[in-house]
Amino acid sequence: MAISFRYKSVKRPDGSLVKSPSVPITMIGKSMRFDTAALIDSGADISAIPKDIAELIGLNLDKPVTSAYGIGGKVDSIQTTMNIILEKGHEKYDLILPVNVIMGKYDFPVLLGRTGFFDKFTILFDQKSGKIVLKRAQDLK
Repeated sequence: MAISFRYKSVKRPDGSLVKSPSVPITMIGKSMRFDTAALIDSGADISAIPKDIAELIGLNLDKPVTSAYGIGGKVDSIQTTMNIILEKGHEKYDLILPVNVIMGKYDFPVLLGRTGFFDKFTILFDQKSGKIVLKRAQDLK
């Protein structure tokens, strides 16, 4: 089966709107559940979330600080795991993903990177129609 989502309109710092391949997810931690839109980022090796969200849901941050690299350069991060639920209609996927928690004050959306997410789905980015389609990979059956 496949599920599809329309790109979301995201406001840029300059006030302009851009369409983004984002999907609604529920992040589950020790403290709470947190519903958000996550950007599916084919350029990210691993998923990433801001420190304040990680603290809010109660992810394990008692790990060594390492460096993560991205479009913003080098940042301090902690690598851990997060549990997410992605669902639409009767389709529901419960995934545990490796994630870099980006330390410090950075304003960015939750990013779903390739490791742990892209190997679970065949992903179609349909820029022209503004849709993203996720088809379950064979290894989930």
